[in-house]
Amino acid sequence: MKKWLLIGLMVWVMVWVARPLIAQENSTLHTVNVGDTWTALAYQYGVAVADLQAANPQLNRQRQPVIGTTITIPAPGSEQTGMLTRPYGNVLATAVAQNQSPWQLALQNGLATPYRPLLYAPLFAPGGVTPPQEWPIGLSGLELSQQVPQPGQALAIRGTAVGDEPVMAVLGGAVMDSFVADGRWANRRWLALTGTGAFYGRRQPDLTIQVGTGPLWSQPWQFEDPNLWEYQSITLTGTAAAIDQESIRQERERLFAIWEQNSPEPQWDGPFQLPIHDYLEISSGFGARRSYNGGPFSTYHEGVDFSAYGGTAVFAPAAGTVVLAEPLYVRGGAVIIDHGLGIYSGYYHLSEVLVAPGDVVQPGQVVGAVGTTGLSTGNHLHWDLLVNGVWVDAQAWLAQDMACWILAGWARPCKP
Repeated sequence: MKKWLLIGLMVWVMVWVARPLIAQENSTLHTVNVGDTWTALAYQYGVAVADLQAANPQLNRQRQPVIGTTITIPAPGSEQTGMLTRPYGNVLATAVAQNQSPWQLALQNGLATPYRPLLYAPLFAPGGVTPPQEWPIGLSGLELSQQVPQPGQALAIRGTAVGDEPVMAVLGGAVMDSFVADGRWANRRWLALTGTGAFYGRRQPDLTIQVGTGPLWSQPWQFEDPNLWEYQSITLTGTAAAIDQESIRQERERLFAIWEQNSPEPQWDGPFQLPIHDYLEISSGFGARRSYNGGPFSTYHEGVDFSAYGGTAVFAPAAGTVVLAEPLYVRGGAVIIDHGLGIYSGYYHLSEVLVAPGDVVQPGQVVGAVGTTGLSTGNHLHWDLLVNGVWVDAQAWLAQDMACWILAGWARPCKP
């Protein structure tokens, strides 16, 4: 008898030890999208939340899965499609919206009655062709401009608001610019925009959204930094070393008062273009780390420099309104264009300024000429772009076609 008990115990131990290996063999990998909360993934793959979290012990169970990362789905069951909501009231409103029986919907969610208040408890309505995802209450969906952003890039979120309450979005503690397009009360286009500086680094900030006074929705977002930045050691001598720091401070303060203003509509209707056609080279890209006179690399280049002959034409890259056109201490001959939605572009060290404040410019319109005015060591155009008062990489903006992506969220065509 003891022999058989010992054999039985050994078999039980072997099966128990092999369980993780069996589960691993039957598991699948999933790249986390916005809205892929623990609850949404559990409904999608037919597994328990506890099993999901146990299969990913490296993750913090108090946070939602991180957008842009890959997690393990243990031995998934039959995959499901449908809608996941957290209504404040009872089942009835969701059942009407989904054209389903409230009693059937209650039964599918293990509820004794469709009339009991849910108080934001999850409610799954099977159907449709898309996997369940969990959105902020008051929004019917979310899309991100990029799945895994990098430092210095412009970022945008778009969705549809189902009511008339304001929508607030916060990324890592920084409030994003938020805009709602005109539309029907129950189908309003919503956009949130911001930028990250070149020192943002690799991190997982929380993206937090709240509609009106509703509950907060939050999901971490993965940022990667390929660390391909250029490092520049700059030596200032003579008059260049005696820079008037107070004039620099006053100039920045004045410009930020402009950059922090938000006009509520996009003024452009097509992709942005390069502001210069004839140039020798890009002499300094966005984000280049800079050390002055042997000091630390504590600053970075906030725009893109195009080396060009003096007098070369500089063009508006997109439609907008000129908000500044004058000589400045640091930036020399300067033009700043407001493109709407808190997006500004600037053109500096110009030998000629050919527009005036209040002018409405069109893409390809000449706004000035290359020069070496202000604090400059040679003829070049410094072009910068700001979103939500943050400098972003204008070349990345062009490569990602951000202008058209934002217009699509505004339900506007992007003209070629």
